[in-house]
Amino acid sequence: MALVLVVEDSPIQAKHVEFILRAAEYEVEVVPHGLAALESIRLRRPDIVLTDMHMPEMNGLELVQAIRADFPTVPVIMNTERGSEELAVQSLRSGASGYIPKRNLARDVVAILDEVLSVTTSQHKLTQFLTRMTVAEYQFTLENNPDLISQVVGQVEAILQKMELFDASEHLRIGVAVHEAAINAMVHGNLEISSDLKTGDWDAYHALIAARSKQEPYSRRRVHVTVRATREPSLEVRVLDEGNGYDPRSLPDPCDPANIDRSCGRGLLLIRTFFDEVRHNAKGTEISMTKRHK
Repeated sequence: MALVLVVEDSPIQAKHVEFILRAAEYEVEVVPHGLAALESIRLRRPDIVLTDMHMPEMNGLELVQAIRADFPTVPVIMNTERGSEELAVQSLRSGASGYIPKRNLARDVVAILDEVLSVTTSQHKLTQFLTRMTVAEYQFTLENNPDLISQVVGQVEAILQKMELFDASEHLRIGVAVHEAAINAMVHGNLEISSDLKTGDWDAYHALIAARSKQEPYSRRRVHVTVRATREPSLEVRVLDEGNGYDPRSLPDPCDPANIDRSCGRGLLLIRTFFDEVRHNAKGTEISMTKRHK
């Protein structure tokens, strides 16, 4: 049972989140501010931290920075509210692994925690590569099965770990970005399912993914992932789908704080924040992501 550390100064809000997470079979510990969170992490390492932004003693942004410095393998999800969009973007740049708009908390929190924890789980399971590799390049062809994505993410993180590229916190952030890119290619590209459906019933959304994965022409399409890591050091990940494509210029800028609350840009915001360079092909069917060692 995964342990979630909830950092929330409002007793009512904290109880509400605790109820949702316990119903989803998470173990939950609640603390009222950032300083208490750091003390709790020292005593017992949680699997993930869910924190509010505005709190006494230490705000959410400061907590993200402290956890990144002292506990880099512990992922942090920021709980944002209207008016704090700029701080949310700063928290992602400072080390947070994701965010949840507060108005969507009850609907999305379990799905987002499950997603991030699937990345951290794969990080610990897959370490199959040689320690002295100077160049590693792998190509994967995936059916439209979201369960396969965590395996690819695990392979990416295993490459980085074995080649000693970037630190553990960056491994997690890279994994989240690769997961988002592959999900976008699979669900929005190959299966042509709009991200607007995420604002409705999550069960219906996942049911549509399962149904289209078995229907023509969607079932014949594949996602192609190419990963290249070098000792320079650098990492390049390319994700190609076989859908009809789109004009990348038509998307709102996900890095604009005004758009952070929009469901359609969340994945791209994480990708652009966690990688140094992001490019799309003209058809909108391939995304190339590059990260270089600072």
